[in-house]
Amino acid sequence: MTGDDSARAHSFGAVAAAYDAGRPTFPADALTWILGPGRLQILDLGAGTGKLAAVAAALGHDVVAVDPSEEMLSVCRRVPGVDTMVGAAENIPLAHASVDAVIVGQAFHWFEHARALPEIARVLRPHGVLGLLWNNYDTVVPWVRRMHRAMVGEDHLAGGDAFDPMPILLQSDLFAGVETARFRHWHDLDRTGLRQLAESHSRVAVLTESRRESVLEQVDAIYDSTARPPEPLRMPYLTSCYRTRPSDLANYQRTLDAPLAPPL
Repeated sequence: MTGDDSARAHSFGAVAAAYDAGRPTFPADALTWILGPGRLQILDLGAGTGKLAAVAAALGHDVVAVDPSEEMLSVCRRVPGVDTMVGAAENIPLAHASVDAVIVGQAFHWFEHARALPEIARVLRPHGVLGLLWNNYDTVVPWVRRMHRAMVGEDHLAGGDAFDPMPILLQSDLFAGVETARFRHWHDLDRTGLRQLAESHSRVAVLTESRRESVLEQVDAIYDSTARPPEPLRMPYLTSCYRTRPSDLANYQRTLDAPLAPPL
């Protein structure tokens, strides 16, 4: 991870309130596709303010949310039915084989994968599942593309902030059989909400105050020229999902490391 990436990765605590107010949730059908039926014990890793954890808890699962930011977790603790722990993907504060699923929403690209993937495999039970989700702006819509350009700049617009974890998962000997799916959903925003969404973006959060305010003024202008109050402005998203399970090697290594943990 570069210095710029590290700064962006650690920027979210300072904008926890804006992140929670402006960021969308995740589609319940996407999480159901990852988890399947039954009540599971789930780790939401890099949980942030609990957007994904809340969906899992609402579906009836037992959820523990882990994040390195105490500021983010202070918001997550308001989510009913979710336990929280401060911790990192590279050093998960849970026992061997203690969860049925690890889910990661909007965070896997921040992990140090060489350290995080063994930790994820360690805490998963033998037939557990790893699910990765990203909410990506649908930039086919012109005003969404303008907003994305305002936040990330022309240099980053071509590739956007989309991240493909497939090469990392396929190169790992700890996971096998990666499946993918995509789900469409919308997030309703008012003028303040759209500004908070921009404020929560890591590229905006690390800007100087004057440059950040310039970006936010552009976002306000986009809202003013696009929205039709009192109707909300509907931000369109495409949620990319990846589902995989521990390999035979990962399951074998886990049995060598430690006995199975009791239920949480």
